Amino acid sequence: MAKAISEEYLDLLVRSIPADTIERGEELFLKFWECFPTPLSVKQMTKEERETVLSWGPEMRSLIAGIELGQLVARSHHELCGHAYSSHVLGKEMIDHFCQEEQECVAIAFTDVHNDIIDITTLFRGGRSECMLYPDRIFAAALRRSATGIVMVHNHPSGDVQPSPQDNSFAKRLEHGCQVLGLQMLDFLIVGQDRYYSWREEQQVNGER
Repeated sequence: MAKAISEEYLDLLVRSIPADTIERGEELFLKFWECFPTPLSVKQMTKEERETVLSWGPEMRSLIAGIELGQLVARSHHELCGHAYSSHVLGKEMIDHFCQEEQECVAIAFTDVHNDIIDITTLFRGGRSECMLYPDRIFAAALRRSATGIVMVHNHPSGDVQPSPQDNSFAKRLEHGCQVLGLQMLDFLIVGQDRYYSWREEQQVNGER
């Protein structure tokens, strides 16, 4: 499998580095290959490394543009519409939604009176282990959309979907704020690589309201 990936990567490099002469193309290919020998090393390219590659010559602009386009496609998500009736269905959808994220992010799904999702947006983005949250921004976004309900969803890049004490505390604060404003807090989801945690489902299992 690794060999097949390497061969595909090599083929893409050969075809994506334009040059006026064969010698120039070989020089750029070998230089790039030495700096970025695997697809993962390309994915982890820093801004400084990107600028260095671009300084090698105008031929590298097409390669960098192709890499950035591929990363954009990988991070893009299909439009999430429909119902928020089921935490199970929404949880599975959000696993896919966050699958390419390496940072902890918080998205809010806004719903109407029929629990149809009218919009979903990422409001906060943090590091690999934490993300600063501001309830007022969530409520302001809900009111701007005339939403009647919200589902807060955030990812744990580590893959562990168990809520931290901070997660549980924020969920309670969010629910209280929703009650004050007349909004429904439909759920508080945490998603990992292939699992999700539903605060609402946990309440139902434990017999809480």
